[in-house]
Amino acid sequence: MAKYVVENQVEQTKVLPQYVAALTEDKMMLHVVLASSQFVSRLSGMCDVMDLTYSSQDGERPFLAGYAADRWGRKTTLLATACPVIVGWVLIACAEPARSIPLIYVGRIIHGLCLGVAFTVIPMYCGEIAEDKVRGALGSLLQIFVSLGSLSQYVVGPYVSYLVLTIFSAMVPFLFAVTMWFVPESPYQHVMAGEDQRALEALQWLRGTSIEAVEEELAIIKENVREKMENKSTPRDLISTKASITSLYLSMGLVGLQILTGIDAILFYSQDIFAATGGDMDSSVSSILIGAVMLLASACTPFFVESLGRRILLLISAAGMAVSLASIGTFFHLHENNSDTSSIGWLPVVSLMVYMIVFSIGFGPVPWAVMGELFAPNVKSMASSIATSFCWFLAFLVTKFFPTISEELGSDYAFWIFGIFAVVAFVSVFFLLPETKGKSLQEIQAILG
Repeated sequence: MAKYVVENQVEQTKVLPQYVAALTEDKMMLHVVLASSQFVSRLSGMCDVMDLTYSSQDGERPFLAGYAADRWGRKTTLLATACPVIVGWVLIACAEPARSIPLIYVGRIIHGLCLGVAFTVIPMYCGEIAEDKVRGALGSLLQIFVSLGSLSQYVVGPYVSYLVLTIFSAMVPFLFAVTMWFVPESPYQHVMAGEDQRALEALQWLRGTSIEAVEEELAIIKENVREKMENKSTPRDLISTKASITSLYLSMGLVGLQILTGIDAILFYSQDIFAATGGDMDSSVSSILIGAVMLLASACTPFFVESLGRRILLLISAAGMAVSLASIGTFFHLHENNSDTSSIGWLPVVSLMVYMIVFSIGFGPVPWAVMGELFAPNVKSMASSIATSFCWFLAFLVTKFFPTISEELGSDYAFWIFGIFAVVAFVSVFFLLPETKGKSLQEIQAILG
């Protein structure tokens, strides 16, 4: 924790307010539960519309999200998504009695657009409110709410009506808006708007100290913002320096490999995967177990990301996913070739649980935390938008073509392909990604440059 000298006394900052702010804005991620196979299974016959609209529309909004975050603020942009998310749930609730595909389509588009905003703006907000020593931990909190959203649908979905499920889901953005109102805007945003006093007050809230104690930090923020305002970003700026190019391809590589290692396919079709194994465990129970394991692993990540570092977690994650995916692929290979798999019916469940653990401590949260650290201030909004759009474009491709690949080549080859990408992820992180733990933005830019 940082220390400031105020009237010959050392005043130490507190990290709890920073965690409160990060946890509050991360509530927006709970509506990622739309990806839950429990919800998709309620609309058999319309699943193609459900999954494709969810992923395909996310890629468009991040470009507007970056502009909105700079123009109106990170907090305001996130708050503005709450109402559309509620409207989307109302449309989806009305669609079930009429079996209306257009209402489903519109509701999913709205949710996809808002989720694209969240994945763009939340890493920016966390990176700007956090001290260097807790920035990675705060950035990794995002995955906790993704996991909590999935688990809530696995637990609630099979046992309530369609209407109750949509009402339950619509409460999330409402609670987010109420609580987010009480946390401060990013100090960077206040300085960009010429509101130095409000920036001081925001820093005082976030650091848990007096205004005098954070004046030194405000001076650093003002210098960073001054540089940003003097160097307005254009697309050319993304390739104008080695640091910008490196940060862009590293961020796109991390979020791209996050998707290409199969997480969206597994989440969208988890119950189908369990049903295809022919094991004794009920698919709903298996989903709940995996959701719980995913949540517990995600809850441990903030502690590991600052003690072990980003690289170690990503390497462990990639290695674990490679082994798990290879095991699942091998099981399906035996199963689809009519081999006796009764003695290893447990293998897919255990492998997927291991997959969820290592994904949740590494390639789930860490790419987003790293993305908030790599970019220089003058290109952060634009670069984050590009990386997020790339992520959701790949998510669309994986979600659309996973069933086709499984049908044409077999589920074994589909999971082996994901396993190959996990190996690629391990090699890429090992040779290309620098460690950013505990480093300031200036130090990170110097390493990348």
